[in-house]
Amino acid sequence: MRRSSTRAGTSDARARTQIRATLLTVAFSVLASSAGAAESGLSSKFIVLGTNAGPVPNPARAEPANVLRYGPDALLIDAGDGAAWQLAKAGVGLGEIRTVFISHLHFDHTGGLFAFLSQRYQGLNAGEVTIYGPPGIGRTVDGLLAAMGPMTEPGTNVRARHPKAPQDMVRVVEIADGRQVSIGAIKVTAATNSHYSLGGDATENKSTSSFAFRFDLPDRSIVYTGDTGPSPRVAALAKDVDLLVAEVMDPVAAIDEARRRRPDIPASALKLVEQHFRLQHLAPQEVGRLAQEARAKSLVLTHSSIVQDQEPAARQAISAEYAGKVTFAVDLQVF
Repeated sequence: MRRSSTRAGTSDARARTQIRATLLTVAFSVLASSAGAAESGLSSKFIVLGTNAGPVPNPARAEPANVLRYGPDALLIDAGDGAAWQLAKAGVGLGEIRTVFISHLHFDHTGGLFAFLSQRYQGLNAGEVTIYGPPGIGRTVDGLLAAMGPMTEPGTNVRARHPKAPQDMVRVVEIADGRQVSIGAIKVTAATNSHYSLGGDATENKSTSSFAFRFDLPDRSIVYTGDTGPSPRVAALAKDVDLLVAEVMDPVAAIDEARRRRPDIPASALKLVEQHFRLQHLAPQEVGRLAQEARAKSLVLTHSSIVQDQEPAARQAISAEYAGKVTFAVDLQVF
């Protein structure tokens, strides 16, 4: 028994030694990794290019578009009208964008793609751009490239200056729910949301989808909801995220404004619009609930229909559900 105990004791001692060695190795690895990150000086930047809740043009806000930068990579996330102009204001060259993510095909999120692609081509920017988006993004881009034809076909002065045709400069990837893509050090995950549904996450538009995106970077995680109503999928995607970039809409105020601006809209159409606002977008209280459920460390609001004098009430509704930091973004703000 004593010998057995001695052997057991020796075995335990060796095990403890191995555990200590493993822990030290892990600790040194973590320290080395942290030191490497610190030496590189890399940090991500999420630039909100446009914060308007489209599709009605707003003189103070551009249409929905964003840029995520990390190291050499710059991702354009949605491309509402004026995206190319806003990129210039943010100091991001068209040639720096090699990857685009489109959340869904509503025109306030795609209206700037033509200018982005055509100006990028005419400006002789080298390098292919890859566009990720829902089913139907291929047809959308094909149409835009066809519209470029009269000025890019052989014999035109634009085409004469460029070694490749526009079609050779664009790659399109249609993605599905749960798809993951790596862009350099950025891991991107797509999740279907409820923007096309009048009840739950099941889409009612069978030909395409609406996505939220999660970006996992070496320094933090970011979730962009895109346009969505309340959605368990988005809440799951955003679990423990560092920065939650969410849309927000006050449906009552939005409908009142629609009635004031467009008294010509038929009552039947206005009823459908109201239903869309209430079920396929996020009211302030719902945004707060989403952020709280996801345990998001910080909340940034964009695609906002809430004007300045409505912000205090909206903040109160959000704070009733969520205790974290809340920012109503303005165009070109950096997070």
